[in-house]
Amino acid sequence: MNEPDHARPRVAILGEAAGAWQALRDWLAPYARLEEPGSGPADLMLVDATGPAGEERLAWARQAPGWRGVPLVALANEVPEAQVEAWLSQGVADVLSPPWSERRVLARLLPHLQLQRVSALLREGSRRFDAELQQRTREAALERDALLWTLALMAERRDNETARHLRRMQGYVRVLGRAWRRITGRHDELDDNRLELLVRATPLHDLGKLEIPRHLLRKPGRLTPDEFAIVKTHTTRGHELLARAREQLGAPCALMDLAQEVALTHLERWDGTGYPRGLAGEAIPLAGRIVGLATVYDALISVRSYKEALPHDAAVAVICGCRGSHYDPAVVDAFESEQATIQAVAQRHADDPDDMHRLIDAPMTGGAHFLAPVHGAA
Repeated sequence: MNEPDHARPRVAILGEAAGAWQALRDWLAPYARLEEPGSGPADLMLVDATGPAGEERLAWARQAPGWRGVPLVALANEVPEAQVEAWLSQGVADVLSPPWSERRVLARLLPHLQLQRVSALLREGSRRFDAELQQRTREAALERDALLWTLALMAERRDNETARHLRRMQGYVRVLGRAWRRITGRHDELDDNRLELLVRATPLHDLGKLEIPRHLLRKPGRLTPDEFAIVKTHTTRGHELLARAREQLGAPCALMDLAQEVALTHLERWDGTGYPRGLAGEAIPLAGRIVGLATVYDALISVRSYKEALPHDAAVAVICGCRGSHYDPAVVDAFESEQATIQAVAQRHADDPDDMHRLIDAPMTGGAHFLAPVHGAA
């Protein structure tokens, strides 16, 4: 055997075995390290099970938490067959009795060591595979999220928004989703996995603004009816952009499906007066109802080209005043119950006022230039 000592299997010995241990040590020495119990994890345990003391040792070894999964081999003199059967039924891997011989002992013990070695190699291979799979999964998620954030930030910058706005939106949605579940008890409709998908999809809610003229998005005064009609198409444009991207994947993607849903429905209203389809009540997907309220709250407390920011309390009053008209009453209840947490999210990711004013005052290079419109969206 040319293996380094630290790589050889470890065999723990418990008891004296009527002087047989020295012969066992000599026979096993080329194949394993023989140690006392407690010296560290072992691949096999040999237990002197002779007499009443041996029975106690065997019972202790079977029940000791540190030896679970380690094969136990009992060594005993003149063991009745019924006792052997009882030990085997209780989990003992093998029972050896005299006469002892090197060939007989090795033929019985080495397969246990080899099986333990194979099992250890399989566990280590599985651990490494799982670690590599997790690393690749994390990398793929980072790459995907980087692309989604790039698109989201491109859309938001057209409307004087920042990455902090998107972080706030994600925070609001997570808080509102958890509170809505608690209030309604409808956990199956928004379990943890779907809520996290919604949080990740939220930054794409205004992706359609990429196809809206920038001068309309940054107009300091009220939009004309015709201008507002154009701006409202960002919901359908975003939905169609995401649908086209979704088609290119060629496989199901829950994240993209949810992003499409949010882009299309986050400006619908509970009473049916929203857009683009005039949906009402629970015909509006829950994701759209949650993101819709979060969008308005953030708009109210933020500086815009056409207004200054409202204080938190004033924004809360506006939203609560629209319970049952603009917003799902249960989502408003969730918002009201967690308004302190919502405010903390807003403060944690607050925009720098000087940066916002610089964005608002920046010249609009490119004027009315925008990407080619989606066919049939306008």
